[in-house]
Amino acid sequence: MTNFPDVVAKIANDYLDRLKSQLRQFPAPEREDFLREIQSHLFEAYQQTPGDDDVTRIFAVLRNLGEPAEVVTDRLPGAMVRSGTKRNLPLYVLGGILIALFGIPLGFGGVAVLAGVLVTLAGILVAYYAATGSILLVGVLVMLTGLVRIFLPGVFDKLVDLGFIQVGGPLAQFFDPMPSADQGIVMIIFASGFAATGWGMLRLGGYLIRGLRFLFSLAFEWLRQFAQNVRRRVLQDKGQRPGLPHTPHKPVAFPSA
Repeated sequence: MTNFPDVVAKIANDYLDRLKSQLRQFPAPEREDFLREIQSHLFEAYQQTPGDDDVTRIFAVLRNLGEPAEVVTDRLPGAMVRSGTKRNLPLYVLGGILIALFGIPLGFGGVAVLAGVLVTLAGILVAYYAATGSILLVGVLVMLTGLVRIFLPGVFDKLVDLGFIQVGGPLAQFFDPMPSADQGIVMIIFASGFAATGWGMLRLGGYLIRGLRFLFSLAFEWLRQFAQNVRRRVLQDKGQRPGLPHTPHKPVAFPSA
């Protein structure tokens, strides 16, 4: 914590704790970055606020900053975009944009758009990993073929005769003048490039999964809050709905005999 006076530090810490409770659905690194940013802003604003009473100054700063929920809605999108750009996490940038578009509360239209965005991103991620797997598979197969060409040239020629390996066109013209060992080395070099590309894509996919998991957790929290708001409104409507007037039962008087 920055060098606040003791009383001011307690007030600022209480405010930051309430702010932190608004950020439960966010990953710890981004949550801590945002809290540090707000803490730094609090200290700078406190230092620039005139007055002799420390408590009055910090309360003036907090009033200008706004309630924690308002601060999250107003300032978190920009903080997430900066964090995602700095850490090269494009889905965190997208998360900041979604927060800026929808805010914490969502309407029915916002829920539909958000669901569409998440489904699209999930489909892109599946296609990305399918392409990554294909590249890795091609690299492995070409490398095995190159090893067979070097160490088992007879088996390689047999596979070519059986049609399992087909080399034609410009590729055949490139390979035919080479000895079998050189052909195998070229295949291994070519396969290494595929394998390196696939490995790089696989590592990048880890960042994409992390970002997508964050977006899904964020969406789940939004939808949970949206459902709670809808339920609360339904209960309020039921409580305010006028009921039928109650008519007290009057006893019927029978004439005495």
